[in-house]
Amino acid sequence: MKFRIFIFLFTMAALATAQNVSDENAFAKANTSYTDGNYQEAINSYETILQSGKQSAELFFNLGNAHYKLNQVGPAVYNYERALQLNPSDKEIKNNLKFAQQMRVDDVQPLAENPVKKFLKEMATWLSIDMWAYVSIMMALVCVLTFLLYHYATTTGKKRLFLLLSMGFLIAMILSVVAATYSRNLMEEDTQAIVYSTETVTRAEPKPDADPSFAIHEGTKVTILEEYQEWAHVELANGSKSWMPLADLKKL
Repeated sequence: MKFRIFIFLFTMAALATAQNVSDENAFAKANTSYTDGNYQEAINSYETILQSGKQSAELFFNLGNAHYKLNQVGPAVYNYERALQLNPSDKEIKNNLKFAQQMRVDDVQPLAENPVKKFLKEMATWLSIDMWAYVSIMMALVCVLTFLLYHYATTTGKKRLFLLLSMGFLIAMILSVVAATYSRNLMEEDTQAIVYSTETVTRAEPKPDADPSFAIHEGTKVTILEEYQEWAHVELANGSKSWMPLADLKKL
């Protein structure tokens, strides 16, 4: 029985290793295609990796770069946004996203935001949800360690120091959990999407013969307020609201 378990574990480990090597080879091949200027070939390779279930900020970033080279505004903005979701603090992703946004036809000026709410939002999205979770775990471990040092400290000065440190790390852990929760709530409350069609004339109602509202173009980011059949009620950053076909959008 022990031998069978060993064989099973060994086989699973070998398969996992082989899969990782295969993914790395596919990613390297896609990067080579990009470096050689074969951008569509690189896009196809990156998309194949995504279809296998593998996701990373670097993968979405490279995919965005390939689309950008082909002047494909919608896919470029979309993939940069996805990369930013996984690595919110990456300056290179932010810079490339700005370049892609400059290619858009629509120049949507955002409404003024409450300074306090804006600050909290920026702090919560400073790290990804997973990173906030890792930070909270680290803070919890250090909190326990410093509390143990406080418990076994032999002098009053050391006890006071370790107690203060333990309380500080406890507060940091709580703030990390709050930030992760707030960041997740923001993502769940606001379903955002990128316009993929070259141009779409939005409608006052969710039907093709309704009165037109305004035209919206590829690469513009919208918030989906609600969905009805094949239509989405969207809001732009400037507060404008209208209906447009869901098929013209790709959700983040």
